[in-house]
Amino acid sequence: MENKNKTKDILLQSIREGYNLPEAYFKVEVEKARSKKDIITVLNLEQLTGARLKNFYVDTDPVRDADTISSLQLLLANPLTPYTKCLFSGFSGSGKTTELIKLFFEMQKRANVIIFSAWNRLKLSDITFESILFEILEDVFNFIYTNNLVDESDALLQDIKTKILKWCSETRIISEENKTQCQSREKGIEFLKYIFFEAKSAKSTSTSNRYESTRLEEHKINDLIFECNKIFDYIRNKTGKETLIIIDDLEKVPFTKARDIYVQNSAYIREFRCKMVLTIPVELIFHSDFAIIQNVFGDAEVLPMIKIKDKYGKPYKPGIECLKEILERRIDLSLFQEKCYLDAITYSGGAIRELFRIIQRAALIEKSAEISTVSMQKSISYHKDIFSSRIQEHNAEIKIKFEEYLEILFDIYNGNKIAPPKTPALLDLLRTRSVMKFNGEGFYDTHPLLDDFIKAYQEIAKKKGNGKPGE
Repeated sequence: MENKNKTKDILLQSIREGYNLPEAYFKVEVEKARSKKDIITVLNLEQLTGARLKNFYVDTDPVRDADTISSLQLLLANPLTPYTKCLFSGFSGSGKTTELIKLFFEMQKRANVIIFSAWNRLKLSDITFESILFEILEDVFNFIYTNNLVDESDALLQDIKTKILKWCSETRIISEENKTQCQSREKGIEFLKYIFFEAKSAKSTSTSNRYESTRLEEHKINDLIFECNKIFDYIRNKTGKETLIIIDDLEKVPFTKARDIYVQNSAYIREFRCKMVLTIPVELIFHSDFAIIQNVFGDAEVLPMIKIKDKYGKPYKPGIECLKEILERRIDLSLFQEKCYLDAITYSGGAIRELFRIIQRAALIEKSAEISTVSMQKSISYHKDIFSSRIQEHNAEIKIKFEEYLEILFDIYNGNKIAPPKTPALLDLLRTRSVMKFNGEGFYDTHPLLDDFIKAYQEIAKKKGNGKPGE
C-alpha cells in the first residue's frame, strides 16, 4: 500500500509540475456543484486525475466518430517502430488535455511516461525547439531523481553527466555566475536538472538578445540529443521500459513557430530514442507544408469536435446529449432555470471549454441562487462579442484583410461546407475556432457565436448592392 501511494504521489507531482499547477490544485476537494458558488470551481478543472477522472470523465468517442486515444495506443505499441513519434491535434477547447492525461495514466504499465505543457511551462515568445529540448532534459532528470533511479556508481550515468557538463560549458547556456551558484547548491542529477531550469529561466528573463549571438550550432544540438538518448538507455536499463514523452499545448503556438518546430526541426525530433506524442496546430494539418511533416511523422490523430448539428444545420441529438452528460457529471442541472444550459450547449459549437466559459460567465453575473435564462443570454452575448473581435483583428504574422475573413465566413455559412478554399484566411479562422471541421460527414461550419456577426455583415453587403464584403 505504501509503494502504491508513493507511486500515486509521484504521478500527481508529474502532472502538477508538467502543467505548472499550484500545489493547492490537487489538495482542494472538488465535488459535483450543488450550489451556484461551486460552479466556477468545478468547471475550472482541466487536468482530471484520480477520483476527479472517475467522477467527471465522459467517453465522447461515440459522438466524435473517432477512437483517437485508442489509435495513439496502437501506434505506440507497434514493435516495428519502438521510437514512434505521434502527432495529436484538435481544436482549442475540444478536450485534448483530458484525453492526454488519460493516456498518461493508461500507459504507465508499458512505459516511463513524462508529460508537460509547453504553453504552461514556457513563455509564448520562448517556445522554440531548443527550449523544448531543455524542458525534456529537465523532466527526464527529474524523473530519474523522483523515481530513485540514480546510481552514482553506474559508468553510463557518470559519462552522461560529464558530457552534458562539458556541453553546457561549451555552449554557455548559463552564465558562469549562475553555474557556480547552482554547482554549490546541487550535485549529480539534481545539478543537471537545475542547469537546464536555469538555462530556461535565463533565456526567458534576458532583456538582451544574447541567445542569438550564441545560437546553438547544428552539431551542438546533435551532441545534446545524443546524450539525451543515452539517458533514455539508462532509464530503460533500470526499469525495463521505454520512455514516452507527451508534449501538450504545442497546438496553441503561433503558426510560424509551430511550422519551424515541425518542418525545420523534424530531423532532430526523429533522432530521439523514445516514444513521443506531440500536439500540433489544426491549421498546420490543413496547410500544404503538412505533406513535409507527414513524411516524417505520418498522419496526425485528430480529436474531432463534438458535433451538435449536422451539415444541414439540424440538431444532432447524440452530441447534445453527450455535452449534457458532461455538464451533469459536474453540476446539478436543477441549478439552471428553464433548462437554459441547453442554450449554452447550442452556442458552444461543440467545444467543451466554450460551454464551460459560457456557464461560468452566467454564474458570475447571476444574482439569485439559480442561473436564469436572462443571465445565460447575457453571457452568450458577451461571448459573441469576444468571437467577433477575433475576426476584426488582423493576424500579426500573416497579413490577412478583414474582407478575406468575411468571404470565407459567408461562403461556409451560405452552404459551402464541404470544400471552402484553403486560403490563409481559412487557416486562421480554424486557429481561432471561428470555423470548425467535423468528422463523420466531414464538413466545415462557422461557430454559432458568429451567426449574428455574419448576418449583420451580409446585410451590409446586400445594401451595397454587390453581395461581396468590403466592396
